[in-house]
Amino acid sequence: MRRVMISAALAALLAACSPPAQQDTTTPTPTPRPIVVACNNVAPDASKQVRVDDEVAIAAAAADLRGGRIAPGTYDLTSARRIGAATGWSGTHAVALEVSENPTGGVTFNWAGAAPGGGVDTWTATFTDAPQPRLSYSCGRTGDVDADFSANTTQLELRLPDGADGRLNMVFAKRG
Repeated sequence: MRRVMISAALAALLAACSPPAQQDTTTPTPTPRPIVVACNNVAPDASKQVRVDDEVAIAAAAADLRGGRIAPGTYDLTSARRIGAATGWSGTHAVALEVSENPTGGVTFNWAGAAPGGGVDTWTATFTDAPQPRLSYSCGRTGDVDADFSANTTQLELRLPDGADGRLNMVFAKRG
């Protein structure tokens, strides 16, 4: 009997010292999330969704945007219209536009826009109005585009190219 007990104890001791059974420890590789560049820290007010409407090109061409001084501050989109063959937005969007003067005398636009339930789209651009109004993107978009605008102390209207033969006309109100 003593031999059986010693054998059982020896077997238990060997079992405790042996490596554990091989287990499948591979974990599924997570799907990488897309990298989103945050060009600024502006946030749109999601409760201020604006429907994008279509406008007859002839009426839009007649509307002359006469420039003006753009007051620094944060603006919220209050209306948006596609003109001509614009290919941009559909549905509703909330947009915040932060306007600041930069050290070289120009104006910087920091944009943040979002559709309901969507991610925030941001870009930054320098705006110049001489010799011709123009946006020069520095983050989130590339290149330069012509821009028409009209501004006063509480409102900013921008008309930007959108698609091959269209434009997007947006009106912003300064936050209170």
